[in-house]
Amino acid sequence: MQDIILILIGLTGLWLGTELVIKGAVNIAEYYNLSQVFVGLAILSIGTDLPEIVIAINAALHSAVGNTDTSGIIIGNAIGSSFSQISLVLGSAGLLGYLTLKKRHLFEDGIMLLGSVILVMLLSFDGKITRIDGIVLVVVYLIYYFRLFHRERISKKIKKKFSKNISKDILVLIVGIIIVIFTSELVVDNSISFAEKFGIRQSFVGIIIIGLGTSLPELALAINAVRKKASGLSVGNLIGSNIFDMLIPVGLGASISELKIEKSLLLFDLPFLLVLSFTVLFFFYNKKGLQKNEAVILISIFVLYAALKIFGV
Repeated sequence: MQDIILILIGLTGLWLGTELVIKGAVNIAEYYNLSQVFVGLAILSIGTDLPEIVIAINAALHSAVGNTDTSGIIIGNAIGSSFSQISLVLGSAGLLGYLTLKKRHLFEDGIMLLGSVILVMLLSFDGKITRIDGIVLVVVYLIYYFRLFHRERISKKIKKKFSKNISKDILVLIVGIIIVIFTSELVVDNSISFAEKFGIRQSFVGIIIIGLGTSLPELALAINAVRKKASGLSVGNLIGSNIFDMLIPVGLGASISELKIEKSLLLFDLPFLLVLSFTVLFFFYNKKGLQKNEAVILISIFVLYAALKIFGV
């Protein structure tokens, strides 16, 4: 029981820290007049995924320094967070408002979304993701990230003069990062302890408990974005977060300590995530936006997936 309480405290800290990071990042982006989709894909996706990346690094260090294998926490968190974001979170936002995505972003970023899942599947086909594989994942994301900056023409927009308000936003962002780093340790330590005490697979803890918990910032942002009629911010963030989750936390984690991949993740969870990702993109392409009945389908898929994991799939 103590482990669960500390995990919840840690997740609350991750949510609070991430909220500060998002606030600072959005204010800076608005000051430089960056597009909603770019802010979602390139800035908020990293801000809202700070919990995943810090948890992955912490877990990998536990594995590298100690004798405890934490592969299930790292890969499970990445899959669980990704699944939650484009089923439960996107579906919830879709019920509150009409979500759209321009064809350019649908094809360019959609292909990257599918490609990130496929790449992880291919690299883990031998039952592990090696340090070299981890570096490959990180490099692929960096190439994509620099492509985003080139597409947005950042170099022309950041010439605007620095102001005192921006310095405050930077301070808020830094404080948020510090909170995330400290509370992630609570989540990792107690998740490992909880899994060991009750004989639960780490991947289950990573997918259902941590994955859903670390998706709270995306849920809060998505709902707020829809209410403010900034759907590009919401959709861009969710697609960007999934690309990030598959490549950076897994890549950095594997770069520190080789990850062991359970067969169930390779044969069930990753293919399920790939099919879900394709379904989401099809919904946006087919009717040029996410309809409310399609949003209900996405939420139902999440409930089905969670139920299957609870009953041991």
